[in-house]
Amino acid sequence: MDGSDSSNTTRAGHLVDPTDDPTCPACEERLLPVRVAAATRRLAASSVDAAILLLTAGALNWALLGMLGVSSLLGSASGLDALLRLLELEPGAVLLRALPFFAMSGFYLGLFWALTGRTPGQRLLGLRVVDPGGATPRPLRVLVRLLGVALGLLPAGLGWLWAAFDLERRAWHDHLAQTYVVRDASPRPVVRETSKPDPVVRSEVVRQS
Repeated sequence: MDGSDSSNTTRAGHLVDPTDDPTCPACEERLLPVRVAAATRRLAASSVDAAILLLTAGALNWALLGMLGVSSLLGSASGLDALLRLLELEPGAVLLRALPFFAMSGFYLGLFWALTGRTPGQRLLGLRVVDPGGATPRPLRVLVRLLGVALGLLPAGLGWLWAAFDLERRAWHDHLAQTYVVRDASPRPVVRETSKPDPVVRSEVVRQS
């Protein structure tokens, strides 16, 4: 998928007639068509959520540090001096002071994914997170996805950038939690139908855009 809308559907890298009733080549069960979210649309949704978190969790983090009497790592520096000093700070010291922000961010993402399958940013951009059965992910899967989000940030954000090159436009946290980010306008999200309660099943995504 190149991120643009298309009437072509692909399966395992091969073009498929979108009018066909696709089936899984492994189990021959019927698959439901889906429009996988482009990386640019995912980025836009993440930017909206980041802005919300900076205005809420960021402000609360700053207020909490003030109440606890934690001194600023930048001291009285401002402007260019503050930027240069920021580059010299120990990552551990920065992370320690930002722990409340990360905790609130995790709660924000996890709550919306578990309840509705989409954050406010994803709702605005018409996206939804689904499990291999096309349903809203359950709490345990959400926790695994949150862990993947954190791990994906460590190698310079490579885990997040992976979605731009992945065939199914999935980031590391999607692969780890077996989730998909799809266009909410789709009649039904992705994948193989199954009556089994186990969410970890063989599945195949049919990509449309």
